[in-house]
Amino acid sequence: MNSQRLVAATKLHYDNALAPAALGAWECHLANETLSWTDGVYDLFGLQRGSEIYRRETLDLYEERSRREMEQHRGNAIRTGQGFALDCRIRAASGEKRWMRLIVGVGYQHGRPTRIFGSKQDVTAEKGLWSSVSSLARAEATSGLAARRSFTDALRRFRHEQGGKSDRLALAIFEIDRFPTLLENHGRSAGSNVIRCLGERLRRLFPDALVIDQTGPGSFSLLLPMPGDKGYLGSMLTGTHKLLCRPMSNGNLIIDITLSVGAALLTPERHREQSEIFTEAEAALHVAGLAGGDCVRVFDGPVAVASLSALAG
Repeated sequence: MNSQRLVAATKLHYDNALAPAALGAWECHLANETLSWTDGVYDLFGLQRGSEIYRRETLDLYEERSRREMEQHRGNAIRTGQGFALDCRIRAASGEKRWMRLIVGVGYQHGRPTRIFGSKQDVTAEKGLWSSVSSLARAEATSGLAARRSFTDALRRFRHEQGGKSDRLALAIFEIDRFPTLLENHGRSAGSNVIRCLGERLRRLFPDALVIDQTGPGSFSLLLPMPGDKGYLGSMLTGTHKLLCRPMSNGNLIIDITLSVGAALLTPERHREQSEIFTEAEAALHVAGLAGGDCVRVFDGPVAVASLSALAG
């Protein structure tokens, strides 16, 4: 997705999404539900730093849907010991609505869970970026009508074969960075060979794909069954990214490529919005381009993936 209009219109949103925002660490002791926050978490909720905090009162600052989702994930984490990441909608003490990225881990003592802990980050600007980019991507409609129809038909067939069940599916777009430059430097024959080789690698690495189709001069789109969430999708695509970018031979020459990958998840509760998955994957691809290319981005996921991974570590 190389539209100059998209780049110009979203660059400011992208810079804002990367700007420092309220970020802090927190801890909750399970025996008595006492909380401990660093200054960044107080700032995120709009509360005076160092003031006394009570879990029951902080829950009132979550919007209802986010509170239900958070409580469900929290209970599962305590029961299983598996942490999670969740984006929650909150209302700060000032009344301002914000998006918060919650990362949770579980601490044990003598084999029993005794505390949960993690980080809370203001990602309101990041959410604004995704909204802006998806709106512009919808207007640009970069995927051809024929390509969209083939993927929509595959979605319909899959759901029919599932007997009406709506499992998670993902659409991923793999785009060769600076493909026109590759053609200029090596010629169209070499470009065709690179496309053929990339297609073979995709079919080998994603044997369970419902559709693998070339949807642009230097891009492929894949429709995949997806057993996990956005984090799982991002990790899976990042794991295959390096394998796909291995150098390719063309006669006596070795051609190096990099790929930008944009992906979106279609969950069971969103099965009526299947047309949006194209827009969201294209928006994620554009954000990958804004990040400099040679990376993976999942729609509505972290924009600065490296920094978030470091924090989670």
